Amino acid sequence: MMIEQSKSKRLEIKQNMRGGKGDIEITHITNNEILGKNCRLFAQITVKPGDSIGEHQHINEREVFYFIQGKGIVIDNGKEAEIGPGDVMVTPDQSSHSVINTGDEDLVFMALILNENA
Repeated sequence: MMIEQSKSKRLEIKQNMRGGKGDIEITHITNNEILGKNCRLFAQITVKPGDSIGEHQHINEREVFYFIQGKGIVIDNGKEAEIGPGDVMVTPDQSSHSVINTGDEDLVFMALILNENA
């Protein structure tokens, strides 16, 4: 068994992430050594009101978002959808997406990126 204490999490700030707006907070839940070869990212992401993650494509990987708090809009391969707590979005290999916080509180979600060819 292995336990990682909450103080070991690493906070990363990405300015204008993927061409989006504002400062995006990425709290890495654990490191790549723990994740292994099948997973590239396991993190909590916070997008402030009015901020966004720009459109980007995933190649040889899929990304899963689980929304915890707030509300917003996701654009998945050009299709727009409203999201909120409890919603899940899956972006398969070769697909693109973006996220916009349209609410008045932080949009918080878990992000998991899985390698398709591991």
